[in-house]
Amino acid sequence: MRSWSSELAIIGLLSVSGCSDGASSDPALGSRMRILDAQFVPGASPRAQTGPEVIATELLSSTIWSGYADKPIRGTLGVTATAAALALSGDAGHWLIPAGVPDVSAPTLPTFRCRASFSRSLAQPAYTLEVRAVDAQGRFGPPLRQTLTVLPTAPSRGGTGELVVSLTWDNEADLDLHVIDPLGHEVFHGAPSSVDSFASGGASQSAGILLADSNADCANDQLRQEDVVWQQAPPAGRYSVRVDTASLCDRSIAPWSVHVTLHGVALEPAQGTSVDSDTWGPHDRGAGVLALGFDVP
Repeated sequence: MRSWSSELAIIGLLSVSGCSDGASSDPALGSRMRILDAQFVPGASPRAQTGPEVIATELLSSTIWSGYADKPIRGTLGVTATAAALALSGDAGHWLIPAGVPDVSAPTLPTFRCRASFSRSLAQPAYTLEVRAVDAQGRFGPPLRQTLTVLPTAPSRGGTGELVVSLTWDNEADLDLHVIDPLGHEVFHGAPSSVDSFASGGASQSAGILLADSNADCANDQLRQEDVVWQQAPPAGRYSVRVDTASLCDRSIAPWSVHVTLHGVALEPAQGTSVDSDTWGPHDRGAGVLALGFDVP
């Protein structure tokens, strides 16, 4: 396996930017999108050259709103990539992010992770996010584009609907809510809608939607809550709720609670405490401890 060192990623950034110190003097104050710990490069990105491709990008959801902060974005790049270039349609430049080491989802390829924030003056109903891979010689590959829909207002904390399952906790730990519906769909950060889940049966049923991936990668968003919501009548049958501890984020424990509201009626809640051993093992489908089960008639 090729070693994707931080030094190689930085060399790629310097080559792309043409800056001797690796930083643009442009503060990007007028940008509609800003990315933490990334380099802003004014002007349009180069046309597609012979650079590597973007294998995949992953966002928790395709929605944004004015003033939205710390939206997690990650992706997998072609084997020769040392950086990713991200741009929002209509902006005056793009952002360069060094490629990191492979992760469990792409064990032989370079990857990137970042957190994007959006201006309070978003004026259009939708924008296009463009992601391109860049190699150490500064060659850009073809773009991978995704439409971001702008919500008229920021969603309120918690959700409302026919069925709402909520996980809350009191500190900076990164906990994840998993809800498995009677059709076998598991809604969590890796499959934030039951429509997109691995099980295709029952596609005409109401969908369960994950509203937020709180404190992802220990980036404290002050929310400390995740909700899976069915806006319309949920499928009948048995539901299971799991709590996965991705990281305690330097905390020794993380007390949590799970609350369920069905047709406006609160069911019996569940409480627990995450400890270090709960962080062991994979954090994907089926992860975590069983918090509770309930039936929808």
